[in-house]
Amino acid sequence: MKFVKKRLETGRKPSTILLFLFLFPALLLCALFLFLCTDGEKEQTADEAFKTFTSRLFLSNVSSNTLTLHYTLADPEAAGITDAPVSFGEYSASAKERSAAALENALDTLCSFPKEELSASNRLTYDILRVQIQSELALAEYPYYEEILSPLLGTQAQLPILLAEYSFSSREDIETYLALLEQIDSYYESLLAYEREKAEAGLFMPEETAEAVITQCRDFVSDPGSHFLLSSFEERLAQADFLSEEERKTYAEANRARVIGHVLPAYELLADGLEELKTCGTNPYGLCYYPEGAAYYEALIDCTIGSGRSMTEIRNLIDGQLLSDARLMADIITRRPELLTHLSRPIESQAPEDILAELQEAIQADFPAVNSASCTVKYVAPSLESYLSPAFYLTPPLDQMNRHVIYINQGADYDELTLFTTLAHEGWPGHLYQTMYEDSLKLDPVRNIFYFGGYVEGWAAYAERYAYRFTSLDSDSAELLAANSFLLLGLYARADTGIHYEGWKPEDLAAYLEAFGITDETALDSIYQAIVQNPANYLKYYLGAVEILELKKEAQETFGEHFAIKDFHEFILSIGPAPFSVIRDYLYGWTGTD
Repeated sequence: MKFVKKRLETGRKPSTILLFLFLFPALLLCALFLFLCTDGEKEQTADEAFKTFTSRLFLSNVSSNTLTLHYTLADPEAAGITDAPVSFGEYSASAKERSAAALENALDTLCSFPKEELSASNRLTYDILRVQIQSELALAEYPYYEEILSPLLGTQAQLPILLAEYSFSSREDIETYLALLEQIDSYYESLLAYEREKAEAGLFMPEETAEAVITQCRDFVSDPGSHFLLSSFEERLAQADFLSEEERKTYAEANRARVIGHVLPAYELLADGLEELKTCGTNPYGLCYYPEGAAYYEALIDCTIGSGRSMTEIRNLIDGQLLSDARLMADIITRRPELLTHLSRPIESQAPEDILAELQEAIQADFPAVNSASCTVKYVAPSLESYLSPAFYLTPPLDQMNRHVIYINQGADYDELTLFTTLAHEGWPGHLYQTMYEDSLKLDPVRNIFYFGGYVEGWAAYAERYAYRFTSLDSDSAELLAANSFLLLGLYARADTGIHYEGWKPEDLAAYLEAFGITDETALDSIYQAIVQNPANYLKYYLGAVEILELKKEAQETFGEHFAIKDFHEFILSIGPAPFSVIRDYLYGWTGTD
């Protein structure tokens, strides 16, 4: 089916990955004070004791490093957090071991609560924590398999955006930010030490991946005089009305000294270190070619998506959806064969802000209401365009739901339709909308300590497909293009399992995609490398969306003519981010089935 060639992508839109990179070591503080939470408490009910436990678990997590704290809580003092140390946190195999031990303690304490005595909302939190902690512990058994420096999702690619968006509400914020910059070179040295340990374990990244990261780091330092970390800092200072002009000048000079003296040397350090290690990689193919790679991949999928399915079931689910969309496209083309050669993609050209406003209005009939929200659209710095995703959404702090930012990568070369559906993915009814709805639920904050990639990105991919109906295209054209785009994503997801679990080499990928008209050697190499470098990344989007579609099918079968799409969306959104294995259990209660 050659139609899929109309849109090739080698990276998807990682919206919340910017924070979860820093979360794994975040439970290190728990062991000292958390698990005495039920000791010494007077006459607490089960619900009260449970809330004490989850509150302390949340606070210890967000206090573990400065970026996690800043991007989770705008006002930490209001939550009782004072004098948190300025730190990027620790990333090492030993830190992972300590974090795993803290998770085990957390799981033991969690399981000590009488679930049947908890409120409905607390039982849901209990179920989510139990399943996710078990998945995290299973993943922790493979400490050197994670790649923290991949070109697309690595720390070196994500951290600059977090720094550029670090907000200043007080002088203390500015001082903390400057102190953090002073630590970046030592932090990157620790990441490099971890990479050396990976190399010693025979698990270092492929040479081609290392070359890409090295080039990325060299590009990052290529124009120090006009670096975006200088200009973005001054822009934030200009908005800080609590500063005098003299203070702005002093802080700008201090920032310049730290960017030149610490940030840029950190990237040079990383590039030089990877240059020494780049030939240590022994495997240019998928994870399954490593000793425990297939088992790690299974654990990664389970932790990230939470399907609770076997690999065979996952592959069958993907293949089934691919077949369904191929048949849908074939049916539309059979009815309207002219679309195959005269399909009109163009829609009205609009500014991103206007598209977001239009989408916010258009979704009201099919999606439950949430509060209105404005969003700032920004553009990726030119030095990062080649490495970051086409677009991404920055989740605001839990206590300040008015700082929504969507970044657009102009290097992605959007046409009008792609920009429209991308903003549906990132904005309405995608990430921004889902975040606003989640905020309206006032869920237990502890649910934010884990990254539920399948739910978050799956919902956004589902929303992106759904949004084609909000364009000015006729219904057949919209449905055909939506199915085509989703089918292409499905091909990448299926290739992900093929490469990392079944051992597909480049020639196997080429043979698989040839049947769909994808034969360009450069594109095939880009796809293969993107999947090798980012295991399970495509599955977050596609498998997550397919899990939602499967839940929808089950609800439709149960309710028949009484099924209402708005009610289904409300069910999915009201559960909030969670493993799909948990969501399925709650669907049975919602539909009244066993």
